[in-house]
Amino acid sequence: MESNLTIDRPKTHEHMLTFIRKMNSFNCDACGLVDKYEINMYGCLPCNFFIHRNCIYLPKVIKLTRHSHRLFHTYQVPDCNTKCRRCENTFVPGCGGYICIHKTCDYKLHSYCATDKNTWDGSDVEGEPEETSNSDQDVTSLKEVDGKTFRHFKCDFALHDTCASLPRKMEHTFHRHTITLEVDIEEGFFRCSKCERESCGFMYRCCQEECDFKMDAKCASLSDPLYSRTHEHPLSLADYGASCYKCSFYLGPNRVSLPVLVKCNYDTHPLTICLFESIKSWVWPPFHCEICEIRIKPKYPDYEDIYGCFDCNTVVHVECAIGKYPFLKPGHTIKLNGFEIEIASNSLSRPICHACHSTCQDKLVFKNKSSAISFCSINCITTSS
Repeated sequence: MESNLTIDRPKTHEHMLTFIRKMNSFNCDACGLVDKYEINMYGCLPCNFFIHRNCIYLPKVIKLTRHSHRLFHTYQVPDCNTKCRRCENTFVPGCGGYICIHKTCDYKLHSYCATDKNTWDGSDVEGEPEETSNSDQDVTSLKEVDGKTFRHFKCDFALHDTCASLPRKMEHTFHRHTITLEVDIEEGFFRCSKCERESCGFMYRCCQEECDFKMDAKCASLSDPLYSRTHEHPLSLADYGASCYKCSFYLGPNRVSLPVLVKCNYDTHPLTICLFESIKSWVWPPFHCEICEIRIKPKYPDYEDIYGCFDCNTVVHVECAIGKYPFLKPGHTIKLNGFEIEIASNSLSRPICHACHSTCQDKLVFKNKSSAISFCSINCITTSS
């Protein structure tokens, strides 16, 4: 039973909660936050218990894709000096949060971090049976070739060992719902919702019909915490990319999956990814991209991530090094805008794009299988009539 001034909810507190009709600086016992400038607090004065109106209805037990166990809400987080595993900030002493149901697991989250709409699917799973997932793969028809690759004995189908072991169903930090593996894609390709790159490889799709989330195998293989050679500290994965809470280093979702090393015909050494955060303080000579010959500008707002070998002073733009479509494969056929398109390696002849009438400059070119026309990009195919 409740009104605007009182709320009776035994699941939250054993006594009636009364609305406090003035601004205050009390810590909410459920989340630990203080809203000095909002009047939204309820309290039980005999118990010295105070709680935000929204926190009254916090779920008791939740399951997040970023952790393997269920979490339950408590009003006393043990060892409050430990940090929240999402934002890396400490807890307010004597206030609540979410902790793992397994006593041997010290995973903890702030209430507001655990129930953020990008983290939690909105379900209270208290009293519901736990689901078990089967991640076994059927690779019996694939033969191991060199310890790192599996190949089908009747065709040219090949997989890395890590790709052959991908689970059919998984939970991932990058999405709040369970995602399911799909191998056969009707259009022949898709656009990853995280890195926003096109791919013709395996795809993970959200199991919720109303959700259009898709993710490629490269992004799905990233785990939390992420140990990347682009940074000295481990990075924490989140829906917005990866962050280091020790030094505020940040990678957007389109940069997290970039290869660290690439080969280039313009240098005998492998080129290393150089993110702007690590090179902005350098004293720069007048570098030019070895491939497109455009000057690389290190200052905001014209800064760019690059690949470089600074023993040889070789630098190239990221897109020049790996192409616009690093996860599309030559020889593959896709369906788009009513066309059946073959993806091909761009030759020295550099065909003219049928849509924009420019020379195709990228590593790949898209050829219409029913005519002699070519396109330089996915965008040109979609805008062509």
